[in-house]
Amino acid sequence: MRIIRSPQSRPCPLILFCFLLTFLTVTETAYSQNRELSERGKAADTNKDGLIQRSEAGGPLEANFDDMDCDKNGGLDGAEIRGFFTGTGCPEKTASKPDNKNKKKKTASSGNRRPPPAVKLATVVSEIAGETYKVAGRVIALQSGSLSTRVSGTIKRISVEVGDRVTEGYIIAKLRDGRIRADRKKALALLKRQQVALKNAVRELNRIKRLRKSAAYSRARFEELEGQVAERRSQVSEVSAALERIEIDVRDTVIKAPFSGVITQKHVEKGTHVNTGSPIVTLINDNKVEIEVDVPSFRISSISSTTVANLLLDNGNKVPIQVRSIIPREDLRTRTRPIRLRPTTNEGVKYLADNQAVLVELPLTGSQPIVMVPKDAVIKRANGNVAFVVKGENASMRSVRVGRGVGSNFEVLEGLKPGENVVIRGNERLGAGGQVRVVQ
Repeated sequence: MRIIRSPQSRPCPLILFCFLLTFLTVTETAYSQNRELSERGKAADTNKDGLIQRSEAGGPLEANFDDMDCDKNGGLDGAEIRGFFTGTGCPEKTASKPDNKNKKKKTASSGNRRPPPAVKLATVVSEIAGETYKVAGRVIALQSGSLSTRVSGTIKRISVEVGDRVTEGYIIAKLRDGRIRADRKKALALLKRQQVALKNAVRELNRIKRLRKSAAYSRARFEELEGQVAERRSQVSEVSAALERIEIDVRDTVIKAPFSGVITQKHVEKGTHVNTGSPIVTLINDNKVEIEVDVPSFRISSISSTTVANLLLDNGNKVPIQVRSIIPREDLRTRTRPIRLRPTTNEGVKYLADNQAVLVELPLTGSQPIVMVPKDAVIKRANGNVAFVVKGENASMRSVRVGRGVGSNFEVLEGLKPGENVVIRGNERLGAGGQVRVVQ
């Protein structure tokens, strides 16, 4: 059966034209509006060109700028931003052409060609590496110990208390010396008697010598007197030595401070009987201290007698200390060696205590400066590490050899010189180099 359509059922060409014109107009208007920046984007658009330039981007926009810049014109419009965050991807732009106003804005910002990639620079430096490491140590007083008696006796007087600060030569305690002084008087009397006996023997010997040519001279008597004189002299020497020892005992009844310091312990009181060698007090010189730390053996090569470290105090202050000696003794269990350091000044160490645990900050490297480059400037390639050196507006690729890491930098062994500018941001897009646009 054939269907016959009436002329009224055919669409009017004029109606089709009007519909198409309306569709294109609405589509163009919607597309133009879709490209506009949001209120937040307009706030970031400092140059008011309707685009977010790389220098204006921040946060996620800066991190994903290249992925979001669909037309690669160096600027982000509203459609590109919304397409990235909504997951729809780059906006379709084939349906119609964008309005001339926005096109002029993009043309004005990017020109007829793609702008040079924006990069950030840093300078290669040569300086002493400030990297340090911390080790535990202990305070060692160079002068400390117990003061003991050299003679036995009873404490007559003790003139110090714990915590007292004394100077060298200060009388700390005194023993009763009555018995010793009596022994000295006895020894003095015996010495005088022996000296008189010696004097008489010498006088008699001299008289016999004068009779040598007379008949009254006796050879046997002469030899006998010579023996007596020698014996008397020996007795005088013996008594003199005994008297000298008694004098020493008298002096030893007075106990004096051998050095300046602080009394940390008091072992006796008045009336206490002490024997030879009994401790009286313990004295520490807190003005002469050293710091001992155990340093790993593989760090020893970076330490010398000129190395200056820092003693970290509890109040946060740092006191400079210098290495005095590297002791050639290694602990096989911990693989460490002891190092002695001495404060360069008395400021800040007057409150340190003997055997106190402290923290020492040692330099990781020696005192010689090294060439360093930021780690972000070094890119790993198949044929080795490279960096981009910028002169003027051009970046050139250069092979570099780096050593150990020092904080956020690498030690440069070869390839870069101090003072050269290297790319630290944007270098992954440079390829083999070329013209760049430096941004802050």
